[in-house]
Amino acid sequence: MSIEWLESYKIGNAEIDASQKELFELTNQIADCEDWMALRPMIVSLFKQLEQQFELEEALMTKVAFPGAQAHAEDHLHLLTRLRDRSMDVGKGHMNKKAIVGVMTDWAHRHVANLDAELAQYLAVWA
Repeated sequence: MSIEWLESYKIGNAEIDASQKELFELTNQIADCEDWMALRPMIVSLFKQLEQQFELEEALMTKVAFPGAQAHAEDHLHLLTRLRDRSMDVGKGHMNKKAIVGVMTDWAHRHVANLDAELAQYLAVWA
């Protein structure tokens, strides 16, 4: 299973857009990887990059006084918690790649496609 980056996912901030595209690519690399030894550092990188992505988005939402910022940030926390829990399983020797990819698929299909789209619409008017 892979997730597809679409140009329509861009929110209009070059740094955030590039970071988001990289997250799609890393998720797909994890989904395709069969080398269990290579997966652990990839999953650690995924968590760190997602956390940084969310920090960038939240700083931007604060800067532009985005009215949906609180709900958006709460969803970030929920996604990070889910991913952290799955990542902790890896640290305990339980490799559930499918669950990790599932969290990221939810992020792509629900969060990016809806919540980030709302932010993009706001930014287009704000700019």
